[in-house]
Amino acid sequence: MASQPLAVPTKTADDLPDQLYRHATKPEWGLAVLAWERHGKRAYQFEDGRLRKIQEGYYDLLEPVEEGDRPLDHVRTNLKAAITSVQNGQKPKVLKPVCSFEEQIELFTKLFPEGFSDPRWIDEKRGSAEGHALKRHRVPSIIAAREALDPAVAEPLIQEGRQGELAEAVLDVLAGTDLVPLAHVKTLRRLDEEERAEYAEVVFDLAHGEDPLDDRFRTYLRMLTRLAGKRPSWRVATALLALTHPDSEVAVRRSAFIRQAGSIAPTGAYTRKPKVTSYRSFRRLALTVKARLEAAGQEPADLLDVHDFIWTTLRKSALEHLKP
Repeated sequence: MASQPLAVPTKTADDLPDQLYRHATKPEWGLAVLAWERHGKRAYQFEDGRLRKIQEGYYDLLEPVEEGDRPLDHVRTNLKAAITSVQNGQKPKVLKPVCSFEEQIELFTKLFPEGFSDPRWIDEKRGSAEGHALKRHRVPSIIAAREALDPAVAEPLIQEGRQGELAEAVLDVLAGTDLVPLAHVKTLRRLDEEERAEYAEVVFDLAHGEDPLDDRFRTYLRMLTRLAGKRPSWRVATALLALTHPDSEVAVRRSAFIRQAGSIAPTGAYTRKPKVTSYRSFRRLALTVKARLEAAGQEPADLLDVHDFIWTTLRKSALEHLKP
């Protein structure tokens, strides 16, 4: 039976279909939602900022996306907002790319011919579990974070009322990486005993708690805001997540990540200060970059490699190399 045409949606985003789709042969377009169907055509709004019309007979190329354990409500909301803007006669907010992703890879392989396994990349970015560790080395920092927040070590400290020792161990981890400014660590070292206890418990819960990550991250942001006297930066807010869960969570360097979004997911919501929904957008951006790198024959070890790829190719000094 032929499918019945969908009614042209109203100008309210909530009235649009909820299903997310991915084009079978163009995954680089990102996810999409259906904007309308009429006269034998469907229009889909994609994450890359384009509204594309698909002729009847090719609808099967748009494959429904299974969301699994990680809902994509933030993507759906952003795409619907773009559709509603157009329907209201407004121009949707779409970030402009500073270069193509292919140009980024070209610069990356020019600097590191063997990609993420290049000896120079290992020496400058990854480091090793042994030998002298520098702040820019990710492997020693990952190991230090996991050891400091290992439940077998951290839980007894909390239970015995020795949260101050745990807080100090975590601050030592942060002092040993360039993912956060040293000024942030110095501020937290001035916390009193009660504040250190709260900090240690919230940080441990962020890394290993059983509640949904959104809730744990929100609690962490509120605590940092209160203890530091100001809202944290993206770097401060995301470093520990990335070090304790480098395969699934990302350290956000907002300036470079915003430039990356211009060529990968320009319709996303990327707030200036950390928010839960915006973190989801940045994390999805990083995971998309990782997938695009793998499709290009590059194999990042984790999302810290992705973070460093984005920073290496899109920081301001790197953009000079990308100019024609």
